[in-house]
Amino acid sequence: MHSNIVSLPNTYKPVTYTIHINDKSKKAKSIINMLKTLGEDYDFIKIVKEPDELYPETEQLLKKRYSDFLENPEGKDWDVLKEELKKL
Repeated sequence: MHSNIVSLPNTYKPVTYTIHINDKSKKAKSIINMLKTLGEDYDFIKIVKEPDELYPETEQLLKKRYSDFLENPEGKDWDVLKEELKKL
């Protein structure tokens, strides 16, 4: 599944909105193209396509969190947490 991430920061208070859009349907592609066009006209809209794999920085952070988990085993199992994070 491929998805595009749309970040819309609020200029009053720094807030970023993330929208996951599966780009397989014509309607989804139409919305993505519309947002890309709006992004050309408005500097507060930034379209970022996420890769299917984790960024190296994210993977390092997850490894550190796993290490922290091993020190405090009352948290979630790594495999469960990793799958939950992939769904975000």
